[in-house]
Amino acid sequence: MDYTIKELPESERPREKLEDHGPQKLSDVELLSIILRTGTKGKNVKELSSEILNEHSLEEIADRGLDEMKKFNGISRVKAGQLLAVGELSRRLKKEEREKIQGLEDVKARTGDMKFMESEVLRVFYLNSGNELLAEEEFEGTVSEVGLNTREIFQAAMNCNATAIILSHNHPSGKASATEQDIAVTREIIELGEGLGVQVLDHVIVGEDFWSMRENSEVNF
Repeated sequence: MDYTIKELPESERPREKLEDHGPQKLSDVELLSIILRTGTKGKNVKELSSEILNEHSLEEIADRGLDEMKKFNGISRVKAGQLLAVGELSRRLKKEEREKIQGLEDVKARTGDMKFMESEVLRVFYLNSGNELLAEEEFEGTVSEVGLNTREIFQAAMNCNATAIILSHNHPSGKASATEQDIAVTREIIELGEGLGVQVLDHVIVGEDFWSMRENSEVNF
């Protein structure tokens, strides 16, 4: 026997909630529940949807096969196909909505908050060949310690298939200019990137203002 949405209390039924308040008010679990429609014995459809999303994000579902989705108790071949279709739509929409970082002004817009940080942080933007932002990561510690984290920096690039990165870090002192250590570490990262096929486009220092190493020709990018 399947457990349907109708067997949930009316206030918890996703379809009714959608009609009353609009889709923007529904969680991912509730939206997926509407698509799947039914749960299984001992597990209502919201519980089944939650179980799936706890293990896979919507984007990850697109990379899973029918057989892998069918491993969830209550997921038939038809429902597995529905899940893969939803995952692929989510991935395509996300790809269409990717932001681009095409110049220093775009970096400034994404690093303004770093002016107010009390400790030094390295923020790395990962881009594809079209300058679309694939991911953003932060690494704590002073830039003199960044050399110890280069493996993590480039592992993240490999994970999202980035072909370029932009580095940015803050100076809590407020001084927006590159130190000798900043320049040395940047050159090290550029060299490592060349060996891995990942281009370093710039390193921006954030203090009371912004300082681009590329713009000031301090390093050969």
